[in-house]
Amino acid sequence: MSALPVRLGAIAILPLLLMLLSGCATHTPLAQVRALAAGDAALTTFNELSQRHVDSYQRARPYLSPAEDARERLLDAQRRAAQADVARLAQAVRLYLQALGRLAHADAYDVQPELAGAGAAIRAWPGSGIDDRHVSAYTLLLQQLSRLGGTASQQARLAQVLHDGDAPLQALLAALDSLLVLYDKSGDNERDVVLGLLDVEIAYADTPQQRLLAVLAKSMQQSKSEEYRQAGLRHTVARRQLAALAREHARLAMMATTATETTWMDR
Repeated sequence: MSALPVRLGAIAILPLLLMLLSGCATHTPLAQVRALAAGDAALTTFNELSQRHVDSYQRARPYLSPAEDARERLLDAQRRAAQADVARLAQAVRLYLQALGRLAHADAYDVQPELAGAGAAIRAWPGSGIDDRHVSAYTLLLQQLSRLGGTASQQARLAQVLHDGDAPLQALLAALDSLLVLYDKSGDNERDVVLGLLDVEIAYADTPQQRLLAVLAKSMQQSKSEEYRQAGLRHTVARRQLAALAREHARLAMMATTATETTWMDR
């Protein structure tokens, strides 16, 4: 058998290999996307702060004047009416991240089990130069090419999802950030009402009979001050987490759609 066809076959397959390898080098690393998908702590914090915002009236109610109570009752109804849609916004972001995580698992498109018997597609023909070693090499090569093609397809799909999903994700994250600003402002208003009333009550509790009441009020004032301080810090941290999530997704979306010379490894 002439060696010429073998050399020509090797030359013919080289461009295909280069295309497959270059395709893998220009798509998003799966490990980085999995890390992004797992970083949903901001959503958990957001949901907790959102629920705290909804419960604002119940906390502030004992400290409200009749006029303030009427106003806060209306705001409470509005907050509770909007809460279902607020929860859906956060859930949409979470579901999107979960979908990215599933798509970015390295074995998502592993077809090796289906190719385990690929060697049966050819037979050994020792008389014509094809022996068992060639059959085994053929099987292994097909397995590698199929795995490589599957990975490239997986990363291509992932790149498309990241690209198409970036704009709506950024919009939803911006909406959550705006809500956190609202929650923080509402929390400050609640703090001013509660601590303001305690300031007044403590100032007037200056008789011996009211000494115990003043002590209890001061203790509550300290506790409430710390509670509102911690809530304010959580709003700040949650906003930073959302901003970091937005930046990382934008970075990965850009990487996924911009050709580079770096071979991205799935570590």
